[in-house]
Amino acid sequence: MRWNKPNVCTPIDDPLGRDKPASTAWVRHQGLERIRQAMLTSLAGDTGCEVARMNIRLRYAADIEALWYLRNDLFSMLSVLRGEATAHSALEQVTALFQGQLPTSLRPPLARTLHAAP
Repeated sequence: MRWNKPNVCTPIDDPLGRDKPASTAWVRHQGLERIRQAMLTSLAGDTGCEVARMNIRLRYAADIEALWYLRNDLFSMLSVLRGEATAHSALEQVTALFQGQLPTSLRPPLARTLHAAP
């Protein structure tokens, strides 16, 4: 017989917050799907087995970090298909969507602006 039933909540579980989704989970999920859609849209109109493979990898990426690392592969593919300038432009648009979504260790470096010395 099983003593610990996972679907039974006791009054002590409620104050501890067990079995409740994180309050930011929905927001993070929306950001993930927005980034995923932008990456898939950048491949729209292209065909081939490599494009199909990239579509699958993007669709089944489990989290924001997986999409972050797929940017490099997306850039390589778009460079071959459409040219480096177009790929760079598409990557800049996708990278902007990651702002505020990544852990500190994965955040892109801030753009350094050159200011003229007085």
